[in-house]
Order: sequence, then C-alpha cells, then structure tokens
Amino acid sequence: MSTEANGAEPRSSTEHGNGAGKPVRIACLSLLAAPEQRSGSAELPGGRVEWDIYPSPANLEYVSRQLPELLERYDAVALQGIVSSFRIAGRRYQYDPVWQLLDLDRHYARVSDGSGLRNVLERFLIAEALKEVGPQVRGKRILVLCGLSRYGAAEVLSGVSDKLTFGDLLYGYRLGIPIQGFKSFVNAAPQLVQMVSATPAQWFWPSTRSGRPWTPRYRSYFRRSDVIVGDLPYFERYAPSRLSGKTLFVTLNSESELDFFRRRGARCVVSLTPVIDGQYMPLAVLGAALKLQARGRSFEELEAFYLARLQQMVREHKLAPSVFDFHPEATPELGLADLPRGVEKKMAPVEKQPVELSASEEIGKFAFVIHPLHFGMLKRLPPVKLASRFLPQRLLEDAIARVKPFAVGSIKDVTSASGAKAEGILYAVPMTSKAILRHPPEFLYQRLVAIAQMAQQRGAGVMGLGAYTSVVGDAGLTVSKRSPIGITSGNSFTVAATMETLRQAAERCGIEPARSFGLVVGATGSIGSVCARLLAREVQEIALVAPRPEKLLDLSRLIEEETPRLAGRVHISRRVEDFLSRAELVITTTSAVDPVIDVSALKSGAVVCDVARPPDIKEEAAARRSDILVIESGEIMLPPGSKLNYDIGLPPGTIYACLAETLLLALEKRYGHYTLGREIDPDKVEEIAAIGRKHGLKLAPIRSFGREVPAERFEALRGINQPAASSADASAFALESASAAG
Repeated sequence: MSTEANGAEPRSSTEHGNGAGKPVRIACLSLLAAPEQRSGSAELPGGRVEWDIYPSPANLEYVSRQLPELLERYDAVALQGIVSSFRIAGRRYQYDPVWQLLDLDRHYARVSDGSGLRNVLERFLIAEALKEVGPQVRGKRILVLCGLSRYGAAEVLSGVSDKLTFGDLLYGYRLGIPIQGFKSFVNAAPQLVQMVSATPAQWFWPSTRSGRPWTPRYRSYFRRSDVIVGDLPYFERYAPSRLSGKTLFVTLNSESELDFFRRRGARCVVSLTPVIDGQYMPLAVLGAALKLQARGRSFEELEAFYLARLQQMVREHKLAPSVFDFHPEATPELGLADLPRGVEKKMAPVEKQPVELSASEEIGKFAFVIHPLHFGMLKRLPPVKLASRFLPQRLLEDAIARVKPFAVGSIKDVTSASGAKAEGILYAVPMTSKAILRHPPEFLYQRLVAIAQMAQQRGAGVMGLGAYTSVVGDAGLTVSKRSPIGITSGNSFTVAATMETLRQAAERCGIEPARSFGLVVGATGSIGSVCARLLAREVQEIALVAPRPEKLLDLSRLIEEETPRLAGRVHISRRVEDFLSRAELVITTTSAVDPVIDVSALKSGAVVCDVARPPDIKEEAAARRSDILVIESGEIMLPPGSKLNYDIGLPPGTIYACLAETLLLALEKRYGHYTLGREIDPDKVEEIAAIGRKHGLKLAPIRSFGREVPAERFEALRGINQPAASSADASAFALESASAAG
C-alpha cells in the first residue's frame, strides 16, 4: 500500500486524443455487466462521449491483457467492478495490487475506475436523496457492505444515523467481524487498507471472485438492517432471498438490475449511477471522460476538477439521484423534535414554567453563555497557572471542564433608543474550544440546560449561546427542547453585523462589491451559508470553500437559483488556496481550532472579515502583510449608560453581535426560541437587523485583532484598490502645486 496526498498524476506513454469536435470514445471493461455488449452516448460539459461496455470474466489478469489493445482503439478505458485507490478521511490510499497488475503508472491518465469521482458524486446524490427518503433513513440501522469504496457515502449517512455497520470483514474476507460505528471504521481504515493491499484482489472483491454465484453469508446483518449500501455483486452473492422493507443505495446499470431488487421485496431503491440524457452512464465511464478533460492535473487538482464539472452538470443536466419507491407509505416527515436520540433518554425534559421578571416587568431579562476560547484564558486564574507548571494542558482542560457553570457578570441599565429596557446575566462554562470538541455534545447540553434553569430562576426569559456553545451538536436545537426559557445562537444578528461591517470596510478601502470577487471560507456552515447567500447578491463573482462536496454543490445551486445573474460565476472547492489570490472580499467562518488561511497568498488590497472563534487568521501572520486588512466580525456598541461589569475581551461598552441578538430579544420581550440549528433564514437576518435599527444599536468602530483600524490604514488600502484614482489625485495635486509656485 502507498499513501499519496498531492502527487502528480502519472502520464500515459502516448498522448491519445481526438480532433476538435469529435466525440471521446471510451471502452468500459466491466466485471458487472450483462453478457451482451452495450453502448451509449451523452453530451457532457466539454464535449460528447460515446462508450461501449465489454463484459469481463472475474479475472484481473484478463483485464490487464485487454488494456493495451483497447487503448489502441479508444481514447480511454473505464474499469467497472474494481478500484485502484481509496479516499478516506482526507487521505488517498493507492491499492497496489491493482495498480501494479494493470500497470497504472503507465496507463493512469487514460484509465479510470471512477473511485475518485465516486467520493465526490455519491456524497451529493445521497444528500439529495435524503431530502426525499430521509424518514426511512434517519436514526435507522445502516449496513455499508464495503466501507473502503464507500467512505463518502458513509460519512453523509453518519450525519443522519449513528447506527452504521461496515461489512468489509464480513463480506470481503468472510470473517464474522462487523465494524460497528463510523468513527470505529475511520480508525480501522488504515490497517484495513494494508490488509486488502497485501492480499490478492479476488480474496476481497466479490466481482473478482469465482465459484458459487450465490452463497448467502452473515444474512442476519442484512435482515436486521433497515438501510443497505453496496454494489450489485454483494447482493447477488451474499444477500438473503428476501429484502422486504429495506431501503437500498446501489449503483444501477440497467432496468434488469432494478427488477432484481423489486423481486426481493425491497421497499425503496436509490440509484447512485448518474443519469445523463435519459440513460444510465456508468460512473467509471464518466470518471474516464472527466479525467481526459483534466489531463495533467495532480490528484488533489483532479478532485477539484471533478467538483467543478459536477457543479456544471447539476446546473445543466439537473443531476440528481433516481429514487424508486416500490411500496410508498404515508410516512409523515419527522421534525427534528421527533428524531430518536439515544442520549436524550438520560435527561427528562424540563417543564416550562412562567417567566418571572425581577423588580420591574418593564425590564426585559436575558442570560448569555460564554466560555474560554483557549487555554491561555484559563491560565489567567492563579490556581490554573500554578498547576500548568506540573500537569499536562489537556489533563487540566478536561478536569476544569467538569466544574459546574457559574455566573460571572452582568449587563445592567440598558435603555435603547426606543425607550425599552433590559438587563442580563453572563454565565461561564469552563471549557476551552478544544475541550468542548473532545467531549460528546451531551456533556455540554446538560450544562447549558442547567444554566437555563438557573437563569429562569433569576427572571431571564431568553438565553444566548456564545462561541462554541452554539456550534457543537445541533446548534441549540436539543437545548431548546429541554430549556424552560427561549434559546438563540445569536447567529442571525452575527450575520447582519458581519455583512454591514464588510460593506463599510469595503467602501473605506476603495472596493466596489458589485465589481469584486467574493470568497466565503466555511461556506456550508451555519453562518457561512447565509453569509454566502447574502454576499452573492452584492458581488460580481463568488467562491465557496468547505470540506463537504455534497454541501458545496447544494449551496452553489441554491445561490444560482436565488441570484440568477451569477449562473456560471459561483465557484466551489474544498481548498481555500484555489481562490486566495483572486478574492477582494473574504469572509471566513470555519469552526477550525487552528488557522486555515495562508495570509501570504491573499490578493493585495483584500479585506478579510474573520468571523471564526477562535480566529482563522493569527495576528502575527497578518502583521506580515501591510497590504491587506483583517477585520473582526461586527461588534456592537451598547446604548449610552449601559453597564457591563465583566471583561469579555472587547473595548468598554462593546459586545459581540450574538450577545446583541439576545439583548434585542429581551428588549422586545420575545422570549421564544429564535435562531436555532444549522440553517439560518436570510429573512430572519433582515428582521433582527431591523430590530437593531429600531433600538438604535450601532456597529462599533471596525477593529483588527482587538484594535481600532486607523484611518490611514484604510487610505493605504484605498490606494492599492483604486490606483488610477489615486494617481489622478496625485497629478492634480502636483499641477496645483506647480501653478501655485509659478
């Protein structure tokens, strides 16, 4: 086995191609195909593709002998039923036995098994299918017959159910060892790849195995699963004769294969084979066609190219999964409150009680949760600083995390421009960002519910979640179901303040949004997605960066539907470096603990609004670039006369926008839940922005790493972004001076 991350794509020994306008011809050697040869053609972005499918015996030596001859007659060869590499948890593993037998060092540029494309395409198709069959999958038992070749699909499904079983050892090596749970599979994957790479292919892959065509094995796992993910050979060889009531995610290549599952009583079949021009196009064929177009790119660049091409196909071909529901039932769409949550049984829901206001009913009451972003904040406490000399940081962080939440400060005497009054209490959860991410969400949920109960006893009607407390888990949804008072993440006003801050900074730096290139990093997150949708309305071109390709494809489609003028000008990638040199306006909103942006690659004159907590850009890195400006997300000025008696890391009289949203809800006495979950409604952003204007809340002066940006810094950036105007001003000044001297 070998592992590669950024290796250059091997070149073929011959440069084989077609003249302009001629279709690309691909031979598909299939270990899955029906006995008869089949052909097809489709119009893809970049040109027409024609293919012929040749059935192959379950013998890789036969495949290796056929390759040279087929490469003489066709532009490329697609291999169906075997893979040459695995992509797992961001790492690429080369499958050496197949690689060496097929001499892919020489043929790779013109041979494709579709494995690289599958990792991107299947994520999107499954995410789309879940919009239709979600109730049949959420919280259900899922069997993934081969996780090594289906990592992307498994990762998407792990987001809707924690009951995944992987059959790599069950059906690959026929060992009675299931791998239970997605995290367990990810941890075991490197060793599993080593095992597979050290044995002949026919030991592991059913498509290369001769012998009895149907040898049911470990059928109990098929029977006990509600959802099964896999290729046809696994079902043909190992599945029981009945699959009654099952939802299946499979790669279909013909109607006869669909009949195979219908006869066995499957409830629903979701085909993960792309349908182009009304016909199934084998994934390996599509991969071969796209690889020819991308010749010369590295492995990482190839995946980015796949993503860009799929984005175009989603737009032009309405690329979507095929869903066949054989036994439709009147299953209601479950709301999030109805989803099964195993850990939730440990804590009984809190019964809501009437909100009690203190002294005066005219004063709105709220609570807000904060926590130390990093260990340095904890070390401000003398006992922690002393203990850190002797004990490891992680041990201290985890020990302190078990301390019960407590009140640390308050905001008093708030009177808005409308005359409304409010006051609030600040509560601390003593967990750093890293500690929060290390613990299961339930650990934090219990502490937040306890704070809500304490806050209610003091008369608060709404509670805001600050920093990582609004990120972990389901972004406040579970806490809201258990809380006796309203819950908000504060993200709606955070977005409103971020957009207004970026507008003001752009104007002062001489950037016209309508002519600019925008970039959103962490674009598919809770804040990032709505920032992307709003920024798209203002810029000429936009790029979206996030780790999950299925979410990028979905978001880019939504933006093009909402802002049609940007059709074809919404770019997506998993790599931020693809766009840093072009972007003038950048919003970064990741939940990464470590910085994700290489400041040295940013375009001169760029403005970066860093919404992330902790920040995505370190101060020492930004200090090396005087020709860019990194600003903080919009902070808010408290109304005159307000008293904040706790240092939250901002200048006096200044609060974070998420805290300001909680304050606004208290001023309005809106004690229900407000911003919850991963999806933020742009209409809600506009609503809370209007409420902010009503109460006279204003943006604080624009800051960079805790310090107000001086006027001369804005002027320097304006000189970079508007050189022509600056040059004209300088010439006019020189002429005026010369005239005066004369």
